[in-house]
Amino acid sequence: MLEKISHIILLKDFYGPLLTEKQQNVLNLHYEDDLSFTEIADEMNISRQAVYDTVKKAESLLEQYEQKLGLVQRFRIMDGRINELSSLLEGEVDQQAISQAVEISRELSRLL
Repeated sequence: MLEKISHIILLKDFYGPLLTEKQQNVLNLHYEDDLSFTEIADEMNISRQAVYDTVKKAESLLEQYEQKLGLVQRFRIMDGRINELSSLLEGEVDQQAISQAVEISRELSRLL
């Protein structure tokens, strides 16, 4: 469950502005403020079903944006490679480490 929450929040960070203001608010209340659908419904003066529908629709849209644009996937790849690069440079820097660092640097340049 925590993995799903992290995934949705990351998608929202990248694609949130493409959602309606209402969708953004409902996702924020549900995933970041940890409110239940009932609590959100009471706060927004809408039905619990409307909250549920809004969350599911917004989640679906976020997943569609990611499938088409792949920004989160690219971010995760770049983050992993940057961590590898940092680890290489923190250790003993020999010719092999330098070669790996150059390779990672080139890969990161292509991803940008």
